[in-house]
Amino acid sequence: MPVNYKNKFHLLKLHLRFCLFILSGIVLLSAERTTLAIDYIEITNPKFIPVKVGVAIGAGQEADEVQKVFKANLDKVLYFQIIPGTKQEFEESDYIVFHLDLELKNNPVQLNSTIWSQGKKEAVAMKSFELGNDQDIREIGLAVSDWFVENTLQFNGVATSKIAYTAQKTNRRKNIMLSSYDGTVIQRFSYNLGSNNFSSWSFDNKNILYTTFTRSKAQLAIQPSIRLRSKILAFPVGSQPLGASWHPDGKSILLTLMKQGNADIYSYNLSDAKLESLFSWKSLETSPHMSPDGKKIAFVSDTAYPRRPQIYIHNLATEKTERVTFKGNYNSSPKWSPDSTQLVYERQKKSIFQLYKYNLLTRRHVQLTFGRHDSEKPDWSPNGKQIIFSAKMKKVPKLYYISSFGGRTIRVTKSPPNISETNPVWSK
Repeated sequence: MPVNYKNKFHLLKLHLRFCLFILSGIVLLSAERTTLAIDYIEITNPKFIPVKVGVAIGAGQEADEVQKVFKANLDKVLYFQIIPGTKQEFEESDYIVFHLDLELKNNPVQLNSTIWSQGKKEAVAMKSFELGNDQDIREIGLAVSDWFVENTLQFNGVATSKIAYTAQKTNRRKNIMLSSYDGTVIQRFSYNLGSNNFSSWSFDNKNILYTTFTRSKAQLAIQPSIRLRSKILAFPVGSQPLGASWHPDGKSILLTLMKQGNADIYSYNLSDAKLESLFSWKSLETSPHMSPDGKKIAFVSDTAYPRRPQIYIHNLATEKTERVTFKGNYNSSPKWSPDSTQLVYERQKKSIFQLYKYNLLTRRHVQLTFGRHDSEKPDWSPNGKQIIFSAKMKKVPKLYYISSFGGRTIRVTKSPPNISETNPVWSK
């Protein structure tokens, strides 16, 4: 259990100090920046060698808790490699060294944080974290993790983000679960009697939309992300919703509706349950997703050739629809990047599903995953620097992170082998 500070304010001044060392020959000091940052050109290379980060063990239970949270989150960033050891071992090395000093003070209660670079007299970055009565060690560790990423990689950290995904024990119903970014805090989210799948975060992260299946029908449910009771949406008799995603305004959703054996895409107004047809071709249209800027809709259709789905983009301003995938007989599951300039999707290649990225500006497709196992259902991190997906590397699929530029992967959770993990979606 995390240690809460509110019961420790009466103690004498407590000093928490531990050292963080980055050991790498590719760290570069830019004259245009006030902080020391890793070369952006290096981290966009799929063959990028992670910067080695050595964490020396601090003294005291609080310091140990902060380090555990910090290390768990930093490891998942993928641009770093955690190396255990002692402060003396790192000081005696010949590598470039950063160290992070954390000092907890009271009157007022705050955590003073400083990033140092070996051989430099001036600190790379300094920050004081104000501690409230309801804050615990985990919150501090998350804040320090994001702060460290921002001052070394020059983009926002995602330590406080969450992952919604579908979990299923062998021969059991599927349920929506919520996981912390580092995979150490997992909670069951859906409690409907049916089998629950295909979740989608609202753009303000206040609600999660998902599909619940029973033996007789499929329904859409909206549930507050703080885990209150879900609301089932109503649809005309004879229609079945197969999955949905949010409009950026939070007032409507895009969904696939099955009628008389045909799947079409609709907009559904949440206030009055009004349906508006968007794509009702003679073919099957599925997986609609609107870009975060609200200007385009990506979806999947087999209109070019039956049962060979391809990805299309519809421009709401020009009302023109463009096919964007042409290679492969099966392209699906498109998801927009946070800046609305790229799509990540899955393509079947030699009977194996792999992840690809499409850039709308360059019209270039880049393969991200390789190997003899299926990689499916990708989604972007809030900062656009990572992608989460489901891969069946062993008997059952599990969740993995990969850089948005490709390269190595890392497991998200440590769930037992009898639990499959699929359809992950990242909070905004």
